Amino acid sequence: MDSGPHDSTVPETDGKSRESRDPAARRETLAAHRTPIVLVVDAVAHRSAAIRAWAWQHRGVRPLFATTSTVAYETASREQPEVAILDLMFRNGRGIAVAVELRRIAPDVEIVFVVDDPTVPEVQVAWDLGWERLVSSASLEEWLDRGLKPLAKFARLKRELTMARQDAETACAGNVVPEVSNLPLNVAERRYRETFLRSKMATAGERRAAALLAGVPYTTFCVMLRKLGIKH
Repeated sequence: MDSGPHDSTVPETDGKSRESRDPAARRETLAAHRTPIVLVVDAVAHRSAAIRAWAWQHRGVRPLFATTSTVAYETASREQPEVAILDLMFRNGRGIAVAVELRRIAPDVEIVFVVDDPTVPEVQVAWDLGWERLVSSASLEEWLDRGLKPLAKFARLKRELTMARQDAETACAGNVVPEVSNLPLNVAERRYRETFLRSKMATAGERRAAALLAGVPYTTFCVMLRKLGIKH
């Protein structure tokens, strides 16, 4: 495996992307109507060349390449890619650590690991951690043909849904702020108990299940309801 630290290829991007320092603002700006970006983090030259050739032939995605973790992080922060394809054994087995950091920098990115040897312990570690997109290097081109564009589309839709939810929560936020006067302690406690019990009843639908939700014996629950004048 090639371990040269300075052979990264990252295309130039517009100045606006460089100027923005806010990750959320970058995600919102870059998500709108662009060619899906695929970040390839791999120091194996022939594999990166194969992915570049595939992207040129099929179009529809824009590949960016990084052969060091530093370049990978900088590119992810600037471009907010839809998909990241990583060599699981990148830099002596650091692929998982790089993936975790990429997900922190670009929360919406979908991760795919390329595996040369399925017997290495890192494969089991990745699987146990929930990284289930493990693709054999021998069948990488086949996976690109059937899986890359649908995955990029999924990532874009997920990002758009997140943005729409944030916009809706902002636009539809209520305008009432609690302004409760200081209550006597016994009144406040009674109201809290009544609200708590009513919520359990509404969730469970009947007393026995509500008692289980409240974590108290059924008879105790019924006594509490009776004391508070709650009927169901």
